[in-house]
Amino acid sequence: MKDSMKIFVKQLFGALFCFFLLTSPTFPISKAPIDLKLVSGGIKGQKVLAGLLMKVPSEWHVYGPHPTGEEVAGFEPSLTWENSTNLKAVNILWPPPKKTEIQEQLSYVYEGETLIPFELTPFNIEEPITFNLKISLLTCASVCIPVDTTLTLTLHPNDKEDKVFKAVKAWKKSYEGISLFSLILIALLGGFILNFMPCVLPVLSLKVMSLVKQSKKASTSHAKQSFVITGMGILVSFLLLALLTVILKKSGSAFGWGIHFQNPHFLLFVFLVLFAFSASLLGIFEIDLPSGIGTWLISHEGKGRVKDFLSGVFATLLATPCSAPFVGTALSFALARQTEEIFFVFFFLGLGFALPYFLLASLPQRFIVLPKPGVWMIWVQRGLGSLLALTALWIGWIISFHLSFWTLALSTLVALFAISLFWVKHHKWPTLNAWLYATPLFLLAWSFSWLLQTPRSEPVDKFSQASPTLDIWQPFEPDAIPALVSQGKIVFVDATAEWCVTCAVNKSLVLNDPHIASLLSKPDVIAMRADWTKQDPKITQFLQDYDRYGIPFNIVFGSNRPNGIPLPEVLSRSSVENALREAGLNY
Repeated sequence: MKDSMKIFVKQLFGALFCFFLLTSPTFPISKAPIDLKLVSGGIKGQKVLAGLLMKVPSEWHVYGPHPTGEEVAGFEPSLTWENSTNLKAVNILWPPPKKTEIQEQLSYVYEGETLIPFELTPFNIEEPITFNLKISLLTCASVCIPVDTTLTLTLHPNDKEDKVFKAVKAWKKSYEGISLFSLILIALLGGFILNFMPCVLPVLSLKVMSLVKQSKKASTSHAKQSFVITGMGILVSFLLLALLTVILKKSGSAFGWGIHFQNPHFLLFVFLVLFAFSASLLGIFEIDLPSGIGTWLISHEGKGRVKDFLSGVFATLLATPCSAPFVGTALSFALARQTEEIFFVFFFLGLGFALPYFLLASLPQRFIVLPKPGVWMIWVQRGLGSLLALTALWIGWIISFHLSFWTLALSTLVALFAISLFWVKHHKWPTLNAWLYATPLFLLAWSFSWLLQTPRSEPVDKFSQASPTLDIWQPFEPDAIPALVSQGKIVFVDATAEWCVTCAVNKSLVLNDPHIASLLSKPDVIAMRADWTKQDPKITQFLQDYDRYGIPFNIVFGSNRPNGIPLPEVLSRSSVENALREAGLNY
């Protein structure tokens, strides 16, 4: 009996043990087999580097971020840092996850050892940062286990780079090296598109009139030379912009694409030049160079070359407020990198902009047909003069945000008096030395931007008067965004400026659309407009915190995406709707 009882007990325990072995995979695992660690990465300019090191065992994976609008498995990791100290902003540099299929469903996952880098912007670079990172992610194998934990790391100004972080940075650099080739193509395409933006229209019109005048001599060789020299003017200008950018970056000053359009002195100079050119093309007067300079330039065949080169320079200056598609991507990459990469990307932007001129110059002579002169030239000249006048009015509108109406009117009146001297020289008093009197008058007209200090109008007032749908916009307060998000609000930021042509297109076609305006006016949505028409260090710093150095820039914050969802430069209704929905807006 005892022996039979022992046999029964052994069989029972054996059966239970086998049952446990067979069914153990079906029991939930209480803790995910993943190792998480925060590591220091040292100092990078005015930013502090850190990283989240994830060690995922084989057969397991962690779901990563995925492109907006795709139906995928799992949920994206959430990283927040609300309780950190001396921390103004965080930029997460998500490494590209692996695209795969799990159980016939599209997935983006991290496997093995992965480091997620962070760029931390402190309030005071000389003080330590307490980085409290709350982590929510999903790790899976045959079962899925959510991970919710908080890691803390204190970063000091004299911290050295962690060896693991060094290794990942080396990988990241090689990854960016591959991307650099793509960005060269993006820069070329972006620069090429600038030729078709309305900002460049004045220079193209001047170039057309120059070629029309050359048609009197039917000199195609001179026309080809003209194209090459204009292209060289563009290239040199872009390289000078790159040099200026490097100098400003090294000095710690604010810099960005089109930032000179925030300077009233530059704007007034461009306005006066466009005013004079348009008056000349409209036939009001004709400017002749002083006899001595004109004789020297003609004898050295330099007059046309100087004008062609300067037309390339002028084209570059007027092209900068047009942040064409692809330009922002290339510039954001360049301006956040080292000196040589800044020059590299700026060179290819300039090459793309100058490409039509170089292509025309490379055509065989038989393909370049200059029109014969005739009465039509007068009509073309008048039409181009009208276009230049409209561009001058646009510049005048931008100036109205910096200077008073009376300052602009007085400057225009003095400039008109100066150019009228050339009309007098041609019609009433041929011996008049117009340059002797016109030059100081033009300088006086330009000096009013310094001499007459007047209160400047606020662009937001003009916005609200222009369209009733724009009263939803609130003043830009970047420091309030984290608190608003923690309260469950969705924050939509629109960084824009009156001189930004792409911004105007976004407003007209998307942001002022009744459906989008109704979404932005919902009680749970805070729409902030960061107007960069005038210099504003707060906006400049906000852009640089997200590695952006030009506008337009739109980003959406919400409880689901507290670190923000950047939008493309050229907005669409679907891109705005998807970002709002992904950030947590229910509608």
